[in-house]
Amino acid sequence: VGDILDQEGVITSSTLFGFYVGGKDLTAVQAGIYEFRENSSFDEAIAVLNAGPDQPLGADTTAVGVPEGLRLAQMLDEIAADVDRFTPESLQAALADGSVTSSLRPEGNDSWEGLLFPATYEIDDDATEAEVLAMMASEMDTRAQALGLDAAAAQISGQYGLDLDAYDLLVVASLVQEEAGSPEEAPKIATVIYNRLAEGTPLGIDATSRYLAAIEGTEVDFDSSSPYNTRRQAGLPPTPIASPGEYALGAAAQPAEGPWIYYVLTDPGVHSFTDSYDEFLAFKDECIAKDLGCG
Repeated sequence: VGDILDQEGVITSSTLFGFYVGGKDLTAVQAGIYEFRENSSFDEAIAVLNAGPDQPLGADTTAVGVPEGLRLAQMLDEIAADVDRFTPESLQAALADGSVTSSLRPEGNDSWEGLLFPATYEIDDDATEAEVLAMMASEMDTRAQALGLDAAAAQISGQYGLDLDAYDLLVVASLVQEEAGSPEEAPKIATVIYNRLAEGTPLGIDATSRYLAAIEGTEVDFDSSSPYNTRRQAGLPPTPIASPGEYALGAAAQPAEGPWIYYVLTDPGVHSFTDSYDEFLAFKDECIAKDLGCG
């Protein structure tokens, strides 16, 4: 053990460590993965060894990767595909029975859309559905706290004359996640959203209508009176429409400074931004000419 610690830079001398350990209360070292501080004192190294491994050798875990931008149902499908003992239905039941909580979820709101952070998780093979989902909800809570979503909501509300809370910023982040062609333009997408909310202008984000069609199993209807139809209805949709990742959350909390109220795809993955309706129409013509989906 001393030789390994010496080779890894945890201690300075395996020989001296061997002599030192002889007079100390070192328990039998268990096989497994340990985390040491570089250049630890001998006593610090002994304390880590006595505490036992962070992960015992042979501990069974499964890596579950959940990409950004998925709807809740898609996330549950991804988890169930990686963890054989889970099904989408058993995961949904764990969310519904109250065993998973989120500090971001408003009282009376029964939707879990957008509240589970997309990332790669190491899942113990004896973990329950509720434990896995609680870990993902806790990670989203942690990211929101680190970004200061509550304070950001208050600041943005004051700046734009709105009444937003942290959950609203989560909704905005989900829209940014769906709309931004890159992390670099995400803060400008967020600014367009806030500028349009301040004007009372419908957001005109077709991804919200596509989300509604997906969860209801219907065709996209841009004439719908649903609050998810942001072509017709002003304001934010009632819930997130996808699971936002780190850059989308950051953009919602720290939008760019600018007057833009329009953005149009003018190259693959690249939007052009403007506050001029005439320029918006010109950008739209460019999008149509390049067959980028604006027709």
